Amino acid sequence: MPLTKKEILFCILNGFLIGIANLIPGVSGGTFALILGLYDRLIGAITSLNLTTVKVSIGLITGLFGKESRAAFAEEMKRIDFWFLLFLGFGLMLSVVSGAKLIQYLLQNHPAPTLALFIGLIIPSLSVPYKLMDRHSVFIWLFLIPGIALTVVPSFFMGNTAGSENPLIAFITGAIAISAMILPGISGSYIMLVLGEYQIVIAKLSNILAIDSIVFLAAFGIGCLLGLLLFTHFVKWLFKKYKSHTMTFLLGLILGSFFILWPFKDYSKGQTIVGRSGEVKTDIQIATAKNILPTSAGETVIPGLALVLGVALGFGLNQLEKLKEEKPSA
Repeated sequence: MPLTKKEILFCILNGFLIGIANLIPGVSGGTFALILGLYDRLIGAITSLNLTTVKVSIGLITGLFGKESRAAFAEEMKRIDFWFLLFLGFGLMLSVVSGAKLIQYLLQNHPAPTLALFIGLIIPSLSVPYKLMDRHSVFIWLFLIPGIALTVVPSFFMGNTAGSENPLIAFITGAIAISAMILPGISGSYIMLVLGEYQIVIAKLSNILAIDSIVFLAAFGIGCLLGLLLFTHFVKWLFKKYKSHTMTFLLGLILGSFFILWPFKDYSKGQTIVGRSGEVKTDIQIATAKNILPTSAGETVIPGLALVLGVALGFGLNQLEKLKEEKPSA
C-alpha cells in the first residue's frame, strides 16, 4: 500500500478543507494547504509532473500492463507523489460536491458569522509559516508588506469593471487566476473580479455548447494549465533560494485575507452579480463589499461566538496535524 490508512485519511481530510477554502471569495486553497503543512509538498508534487509521466503512462497501456511497464509506472507514480495527489484531490472534490451548496448558502444568508468562523480557523495556524522560516531579520519581515498589499489593494479597484470576451484576454486571465490560486491568501475568482472577467467566465460556462463559449473557455483552460506549470516551478525555486523571504510574504498574504474576511460589510457598496434566478449573489459580493464597523454590540454576538468556535476548531486541526506526525512505535 503506497500510503497507510492514517495517511490516506489525513490526505482526504486536508483535501476537503482545501476545497472548502476555495469556496470562499477572497481566500485560496493555498491558504489551507500552507497552514496544514502541505504547501511545499503540493508544490513539489505538481512540479514533478513532466513528459516522462506522460510517456510512462502511455507505455503502461501500449505495453498491455506487462510486468516491465507496470514496474516503470509504479516507480514514476512514487516519484510524483501520485497517491498523495490522488487522495488530496479526492478530498477536494468531495468537499465541492458535499459542501459547496452549504457554504454558499451560509455566505449568502449568514455571511458575518460564516466569515468570522473562517477567520477563527486561520488564526491558530499563523504559526505554521512562521515555524518554516529559518531566518529572521528586519529586512525579511519587510516582506510582510507586499504580501498584505497584494491581497488588500485590489479590493479597492473592484468596481463593476467591464471585461472582454477576447480569447487572448481569456488566456491571460486563466494564467493569472491559476497562479493566484497557488498563492495562499488569494483566490482565482478574486483576481477575475478585479480583471472584470468573472461574470464573463460564468456566462460562458452557462452556455458552454455555443462555439464562442468553447473557444473562450478553451483559451482560458490553456492559460490555466500553462500558468499552473510555470508558476509552481517559480514558487518551488523561491522556496529553495529564499525560503524565509517567501514564507514571510505568504504570511502577509494570509494576514491580508483577514481584510477580505472581515465579517461586517456594506454590501450595497459591493460589485453586483446576479445569479440565474435573478438573486444578487452575496457570496460573491464579499470580496468587493466595503468593510464597516458593527452598528451595535448585539450585532457582534453571533460572529463573536463563530470566531471562538473557529479558533477552537483551528487548534483542533493543529492537534490532528501533530497526531499525524507522530511516528508509530516499533
